[in-house]
Amino acid sequence: MNPNYPLNPQDWSNTHLLLYFGIKAILAVACGGIVGLERELKSKPAGLKTNILICLGSAMFTTCSVLISNANGPGGFAGDPSRVAAQIVSGIGFLGGGVIIQARGGVVGLTTAATIWMVSALGVIIGLGFHNIALFVAAIVILILVSVSWFEDRVLGRSLTFHTEIVAADPEGETRATINALLAENDLVLESFDIEERSGGVGVMQIRYTGHREDQKKFNLSLWSTSGVKEIRQH
Repeated sequence: MNPNYPLNPQDWSNTHLLLYFGIKAILAVACGGIVGLERELKSKPAGLKTNILICLGSAMFTTCSVLISNANGPGGFAGDPSRVAAQIVSGIGFLGGGVIIQARGGVVGLTTAATIWMVSALGVIIGLGFHNIALFVAAIVILILVSVSWFEDRVLGRSLTFHTEIVAADPEGETRATINALLAENDLVLESFDIEERSGGVGVMQIRYTGHREDQKKFNLSLWSTSGVKEIRQH
């Protein structure tokens, strides 16, 4: 315990409590915010507010657990602050599961779920008082999210997978032939092509393909000038 604080937290003044919780809260907002900002800029489900609240909540739960443990210590046996941390790990799994989606045989949202899990761990570190470690780990998380994305885009290139939903009027199949030609022109490799027919000759095409992100953007632009295409949704 910090020598500037009374040994027993039950003897702390409001100033002690505000200072003790305030520092951790500010650091949790900063660490959760910097990770959440990266997610927000990439339009991920768990963005700025979500990551801040997860980090702040984990830090506050852990801080309270530590204080309860220390408050019971001087008069007998100290409590076990790890119990609350263990429940945080279990509880955060529900949030992580909520952002994982299965679509057309593929799974998306795993990185966001892992980020939520990591931000919660940052909150626990902050709650335990290891502030320098929390800042160091937050910097590593940002480095991983940014550098690995760059590596996937620039180095791995064609390993990226995309899923596009196209609503088009295509009674004679000409639009389908044009889409196949556009995929080839933009060096995109088709993995699956599913069509759901609707009334009036309108169909919903679900196409899954791999390629470079820049080629995928060119493909989407070309789709808008394709005859019969009414809607385009990128997943």
